[in-house]
Amino acid sequence: MKKVTEELMGKEFSHTSISRFTSKLDAELDAWRERDFTKEYRYVILDARYESSRVDGKIIDIACMVGIGIDYEGYRHVLGIDTAWSETNSSWDRFIAGLKERGLKGVRLFTSDDHPGIHAAIKKHFPGAVWQRCQRHFTVNVMDHAPKSKRDDLYQRLKEAWDSEKYEDAKAVLDKIAEDYQEKHANLADFVSEHAWETLGVYHAAPVKHHKKLRTSNMLERINEELKRRSRVVRIFPNPKSCRRLFTALLKEWHEDWVSGRKYMNMDPLEAFEAERLTHQQERAPAGESNTTKEIRITVA
Repeated sequence: MKKVTEELMGKEFSHTSISRFTSKLDAELDAWRERDFTKEYRYVILDARYESSRVDGKIIDIACMVGIGIDYEGYRHVLGIDTAWSETNSSWDRFIAGLKERGLKGVRLFTSDDHPGIHAAIKKHFPGAVWQRCQRHFTVNVMDHAPKSKRDDLYQRLKEAWDSEKYEDAKAVLDKIAEDYQEKHANLADFVSEHAWETLGVYHAAPVKHHKKLRTSNMLERINEELKRRSRVVRIFPNPKSCRRLFTALLKEWHEDWVSGRKYMNMDPLEAFEAERLTHQQERAPAGESNTTKEIRITVA
């Protein structure tokens, strides 16, 4: 802590001063990080990044998990920050369970990458919520299956699908991709057929005007990049607790700026969307409809 503080502040401190400062800071940050929620959050974005830390005389990469929520008024909130030895099913289960224990409710949509631990934890703790697989991460996954000569075509067709205003139109484009590539690039076609539906959850949980900000985890990726920039001066954290301390302090500051600043999102369209969904909740796709991308509704119930 002494070395980190001196590198960040640019001056020397005594060990006594550092100890006193650390105790006071930890108490404040722990209280904020473990606070109960008093609002409902309609949308939640989850992601993790890795930092190097010393543990038992060794240098290992630890996972830093972050959750961002958007409340019913349209303001962003930092919901959670924690560290774990790695991004595992159990670490995500603890993180998401912790959010629920602190009062997280009212969530319509979770957006994240395809880590199985996230999906399983959402299904366990927030049954019925909709899961949105990050479209940016999915694009990278698709390109890993595609020859270079086909990547421009795939990128444009995926963009066409996700820019569609209706679920049926987006699904039709994705189905056509799987169909067109089946003969010569079966692995690619199968991947799209099996998983492309996971990128359409936003259609079931949010109005079109909200899609752009919810269909990827880019908002959290930008936050992670800023955390990376700030942690670069440290290089290797002396222990996981020091990493959590620094990131909590930064996120707390950004959180306070967000909740006292401009709204991140106009939530009026969501009210209209919910009213329309309530009116047409009995409508479903015909039972015999061909379904190349396998799923119609992306809930985790």
